[in-house]
Amino acid sequence: MRIRIGVVVLAVVLLIAAFISNIPSRTETEAACRRALDNLSTWTNRPDVCLDVSSETYRTFLLMYQLREEGLD
Repeated sequence: MRIRIGVVVLAVVLLIAAFISNIPSRTETEAACRRALDNLSTWTNRPDVCLDVSSETYRTFLLMYQLREEGLD
């Protein structure tokens, strides 16, 4: 009986660890957002990957993108 409980507990811990390891970090999310910006991106028309980025950070990324497109980076 103890072995079964141990195996179940270990399986649950491994499943939780696998789930947590698949959640992207803030840095990864922000990098994906910067890569997703294009000419159609606006303050109200965010790419889906940018929905989890804070408003201030998104505004900064959008400004950086526009400056880069103008050749002013």
